[in-house]
Amino acid sequence: MMADRASGLWFSIAPLLAGFAVLALAGVAPQLYLVQAGSLFVAALLIWLGARSEGDVMPGTLQALACLLVLLLGAPLLTEFSGASVNQPQRWLLFGTLQLYSGGLLLPAILVLVAVLFQQPQSRAAACGILLAGALFLALQPDAAQLLALTIAFPLLYLQACRPGVSAGWLPLSCFVPLLALCYWALQQQDGLQSVPYVEGVFALAFSVAWWCGALVIGAAILLLLVLYRQSLLDQPWLAAVAVYYAVLYGGSVAGATPAPLLGYGAAPVLGFGLMLGLSLWLRQRV
Repeated sequence: MMADRASGLWFSIAPLLAGFAVLALAGVAPQLYLVQAGSLFVAALLIWLGARSEGDVMPGTLQALACLLVLLLGAPLLTEFSGASVNQPQRWLLFGTLQLYSGGLLLPAILVLVAVLFQQPQSRAAACGILLAGALFLALQPDAAQLLALTIAFPLLYLQACRPGVSAGWLPLSCFVPLLALCYWALQQQDGLQSVPYVEGVFALAFSVAWWCGALVIGAAILLLLVLYRQSLLDQPWLAAVAVYYAVLYGGSVAGATPAPLLGYGAAPVLGFGLMLGLSLWLRQRV
């Protein structure tokens, strides 16, 4: 039954394939195709492992995992103290020669974990701390796009704690004010990075080739959002917040202000999608 319910997730491959089409439209170097393909392979492996994993969740495991991901989210800020890249956004995790966008890699999985922790009354305080720590790191980087997506997705996270006969309490709701304040502050900061056609300008690039190219790219984005929302109604309710997260980023990308995850070039968003979906498939069997 679970395998049948998750079968619709195969349609989420559409934006991943659209990403390769965008690279072709932009005429990028061959090595970028290899990076994208390698990221897709690792993401598929993470999804497969999540769907096939067995065993119960040990007490405290989800909190520990969420804390680890949030610490990694804030790790790029360490370069600020080393004196590197002064006055430049600090958003990248370095693994040798590989540079990964921390927000795109980690925030979707953090959304899933926070939503699940909100469902557990004994974990709500920890979930609030994890959520606000992640928001603070995003504000300091600064990464207004990811923080805006997190803030707009927050009501869906809060609703995870509101189940029939269960009161969510005031603690999760109290996170909304500091989230708004941090988001407002981050939006006032200057980004300093130039827009790249096959990263932030995906939709404009597609429409510059032909109207039907733009329509296909938009269709791939809408399909992903519908797939995630449908799955949230079946057995993974936290995916509703993830769908909102992606919707906000796609909306910003229409204006060329934010990267278009999965639709454009970027190893981190592809890996982040695989990490998020693998984690989601693992949790649906245990929560």
